[in-house]
Amino acid sequence: MYDHLRGEIVEKHASRVVVLCGGVGYECRISLSTATELAVGQVQQVFTILHVVDGTPSLLGFSTPAERELARRVLGVSGVGPSIALALLSVYAPTELAATIARSDAAALKRVKGVGQKTAERLCLELREIMPKLDLGVPSDEPTAVIPSQSANDAIAALVTLGYTEKDARTKVQKAQNAAAGPDADTETLVKTVLQM
Repeated sequence: MYDHLRGEIVEKHASRVVVLCGGVGYECRISLSTATELAVGQVQQVFTILHVVDGTPSLLGFSTPAERELARRVLGVSGVGPSIALALLSVYAPTELAATIARSDAAALKRVKGVGQKTAERLCLELREIMPKLDLGVPSDEPTAVIPSQSANDAIAALVTLGYTEKDARTKVQKAQNAAAGPDADTETLVKTVLQM
């Protein structure tokens, strides 16, 4: 129904973005990969998937058509919904995720919150032959500059969107800051660290 939105990015968090198009603000759920490509105040294009569960629609946003196509393939696997698809694309860049599935690395997929053994195996079984055919381009190496306190808050918000309780998210982000990620870690690093705990 919605192929893409082109407009000003008026609000951005680690797990969602608001795109202003023709006076209407469209909220999209996004992955960390997409979040790093979008900037508040810029006019940008967001490629979308309208996902409806139990009559409730949600708009998923992606920075490239290739990432959207990868998400479509992942969502086509039984037992995989938007939260798992976006969690996979938050832990792994699109090229990394495609390579992980192509080599049937179910163990690596299981490290992502919400992905169990059966789901990981289904992803590998159903998608491994398709992954090498997808043109995913080159991943962005551009770092995101985020104020530490804001990055922690954004990481908590992202984790809540991915299914954590706020209390649990706050505790895990604090552990991530105290452990491998460090106190000055950006939002993406914090969320990836928590999802791999």
